Amino acid sequence: MPKGHHYGRHRQRAYTTEYHRLYAHQFKGLLTSPLGAYTMDSSGLSTEHKRLKLTESDGGVRLMTFTINDKPHQIALKLDNSSVSTKLYLTCPYCQKQRQHLYAIKYAYACRSCIGLHYACQSERPQERLMRRIRKLRKELWGYDWPDVNNMFEQVAYWPKPKWMRWKTFELKRNKITELERRYWGLAIPQLRTMFGAQFMENI
Repeated sequence: MPKGHHYGRHRQRAYTTEYHRLYAHQFKGLLTSPLGAYTMDSSGLSTEHKRLKLTESDGGVRLMTFTINDKPHQIALKLDNSSVSTKLYLTCPYCQKQRQHLYAIKYAYACRSCIGLHYACQSERPQERLMRRIRKLRKELWGYDWPDVNNMFEQVAYWPKPKWMRWKTFELKRNKITELERRYWGLAIPQLRTMFGAQFMENI
């Protein structure tokens, strides 16, 4: 179940994690490949969703055409030349806007807005957002491999200063995380007490 689930409620939102996603950068090679038919290597797609025909418009724009349920879906490959990275975008067949991702639905490809998908974090409760933020700040300060970096029952008050970091900088960052932890447990403890009742030990 995605993040942001609600106990005892019927979920009405559809989330991006439930659909196969096309990433624009995956198709960068097609900008210089010969025109013709191609098949994507993906076990999560139907045969029609995998097959595409690469063509080029009179203006030199590369176009991928997927024929799904006997209907053509044309996706243009457009480079953003306004930056050094020349980022590639996919155009949504429905709204024609440039997107970094498109999603496979039953008979088409479309962007998140046209399908009405949500990010899981949009349905997170306040304590879930705090937990995600705390873990992110911990990893920025101590690294992804630090023991118990994701363990919310371990508080950072006595965790050591990373090498080469100034004490003043470290204390500011650590104090910020400590304050967020305090806020997190202020929200989480009542919920845990409700869920587990007498079994919940507040002083763990």
